Amino acid sequence: MRLDALTATAHPRGNRIELRWRNPDIEHYPGVRVMRREGTYPVGPDDGVLVALGSGLEQLVDQGLRSETVYYYMLFPYGGDPPDYSIDLANRVSATATGPYDYAGQMSALLPAIYQRYDTTVPTVVPGDMAPEDVQRGQLRRFLDLPGGQLDQLHSMAKALLDAHDTDRVDGAMLPLLARWIGWETDYRIEIAKQRSELRYAPFLYQAISLIPTVEATIKRLLGWESRTKEFLDNVFLSNTPERLNLWLSEFGNGQWDRSDTPLSLNFAYEGRPASALDANGALWLFFHTLRRGPSRESDRWDLWCKHLDAIGWSPSTPAVRGEPMVKYPAAASQGDGLWLFWRAYQPDAGRWRIDHRIRAAGDWSPVETFPQAGPDARQPCALTDESGQLWLFWVELDGGRWQVRYNVRTHGDWAQGVPWTMPPHGADDPRVEGDLFALAQPWDPQRKLWLFWIRREPAATPGQTRWRIVYRFKAGLNPGNSGDWSELRTLPTPNLDHDDREPSALARADGSIELFWSSTRDGSWSIWRSTLDPASNTWTEPERVTINATSQRGPLSVRFGTRTLVIYGGNDSLPYASPVYTATQTLDTRYGGSTTVDSRNLAKNALRGRFEDFQAYIYDAGRQGVRTNASWYARDTVGIYLTPSTENPELIQRNQRLLEGALQPFLPIQTRAVFIIQQPFFRERVYTYDDPEADPQRKIREVAFDQVIPEVYPRVADKYADTVPGWSWLRSWSQIFPDGRTVDSRTVPVSTKWRTWHEGLTPGG
Repeated sequence: MRLDALTATAHPRGNRIELRWRNPDIEHYPGVRVMRREGTYPVGPDDGVLVALGSGLEQLVDQGLRSETVYYYMLFPYGGDPPDYSIDLANRVSATATGPYDYAGQMSALLPAIYQRYDTTVPTVVPGDMAPEDVQRGQLRRFLDLPGGQLDQLHSMAKALLDAHDTDRVDGAMLPLLARWIGWETDYRIEIAKQRSELRYAPFLYQAISLIPTVEATIKRLLGWESRTKEFLDNVFLSNTPERLNLWLSEFGNGQWDRSDTPLSLNFAYEGRPASALDANGALWLFFHTLRRGPSRESDRWDLWCKHLDAIGWSPSTPAVRGEPMVKYPAAASQGDGLWLFWRAYQPDAGRWRIDHRIRAAGDWSPVETFPQAGPDARQPCALTDESGQLWLFWVELDGGRWQVRYNVRTHGDWAQGVPWTMPPHGADDPRVEGDLFALAQPWDPQRKLWLFWIRREPAATPGQTRWRIVYRFKAGLNPGNSGDWSELRTLPTPNLDHDDREPSALARADGSIELFWSSTRDGSWSIWRSTLDPASNTWTEPERVTINATSQRGPLSVRFGTRTLVIYGGNDSLPYASPVYTATQTLDTRYGGSTTVDSRNLAKNALRGRFEDFQAYIYDAGRQGVRTNASWYARDTVGIYLTPSTENPELIQRNQRLLEGALQPFLPIQTRAVFIIQQPFFRERVYTYDDPEADPQRKIREVAFDQVIPEVYPRVADKYADTVPGWSWLRSWSQIFPDGRTVDSRTVPVSTKWRTWHEGLTPGG
């Protein structure tokens, strides 16, 4: 119910506001509740300070107020008992309380003394609203109260203007003026308190224009809807953008593999596998190559970095070897008090690779040296230390047009010989080593001391195509000069010849078995798998997938650190980032996804198309006939705004979408276009249970079906129809029934009078 002629006026005597109104429906709403707040209007009958409550009220004076302060009132007419309040936003009014500055007294003091001496005519009749101090004042002094009161109010109004820039104290009616000064659009639909808050933070929003948190904060302010913002820049296909693999860690515990929520390192690589070794103090050292950006693409270089794990945790990444201009593919092993680090270094003058190394001892690294036994084009170093303390180094080098596996051994003094040994061929089948060389020592198997894994291409199921296969063999003893104890070549079994298996990494187990980890496309995407080999029977356990993700996981390194089993690998997972200012805002960094050919077998990755988590790359979407619409997403200048409406009304969704199209533009870069993607909200429904909703555990209502018929018949009925009715021979097994009808073949079956009557009337026909 709306009140008429509602006004609020500052009283000339100061520190009070006079309210007047007219109640047009006093019969149904005889009472009025008056509430007051500072800064914003009350929104309910219990919001703020109660000023007055009663029937027949149509005016009041609110006293004891602070001067130069704006007070906001809302009146709630009511009727009935208990009161039924009527809420109408038109029943709002505000006013600024003024202060008594005694301008009348100051003017009286300026008059000649004779005027004050003879101003003795006091009122003979005292009105009820006259102030006590006026009763003894003369007529002239009381007359000066008329202009003096107005001057007091003018003084207060001028003083209140000093707070016109203060968003917390300024009159709410002036907020749109302040907003226009800085180009802020006032939302008149919200309360004054929220308008103040928006205006207070508007400068910070302007400073953050073109940032995702600003866009999402604007949507939340305008619609109250949840949203997520995604830049499609990283979803545009570029031919020179491969997958960027950061280092991730999975650990086996509680019978399952648990992956860390954050990457182990953001020092990315495009391929390759890290290397690890335990130093003399028991710390686990991890080495990996990574790209270090320079001022120009020509100045980019590949360095070796490292970090170590001890009882405290992982250390920060630090450089181990600077590129000259390129060092990659590390290998590490410990011997005595020294930690040996090998890697592949590029020779730009010769256009070839060599193997370099350095040693860490007593906390310092030795100078970089070239491994002299390696040939002119040596690659893929891998190192290990056997149970006798010998340091083995394997590598691959080109010799006579073929890639040969060479190795040498360092005892406690020096390398065994100047000319390294060559892994012998296996019969007519030359041991083609085409990549991913990995060596393992097995101290618990007396017949198979060293294992070597690598990959090579083999024919696929599709004619004319090849796939990567993992090949392995072992060396029975630790004598490097005995080339006759190498086993035959064996291949990791695969259920589908059209899948790729690469990058093997193995662990030796105390029972003599070998636990192998590798990356494979067996489930459509590159992921990490594991299986265990029984060397005696050469049988593998059923492969188990270690990583469950639509992204690529490559280059696993399996490590045992104390009782822990760790798998460190490279992954191109997207990373979520929370805004440091708007903590509820999260964005997804998909820059690591890279540009790869769409694989129809990768169902999990393809299912992400169009979703916020999609990291696939697509060709530039130029629209149809050069015209781009809201359906044109994948472009470098496009930002996708995923909206979750709070309604299912399609007309309201479309209206709010059109509202955003114009309102968001000031908060986006001038060259950026926004597309809106509606995500249907999920509404939670209650599940009815047998228990109270707060009970734990809940006994939920469920359906139960019985596919069995339990007859309740008398013996003569069974005897009568067992032979005469087709399919009723089962009645013979139920013929033992007692007269009370409660027990049938030791089963408790109650038989009612109605059932007995029905069975008495049974006939063969129906």
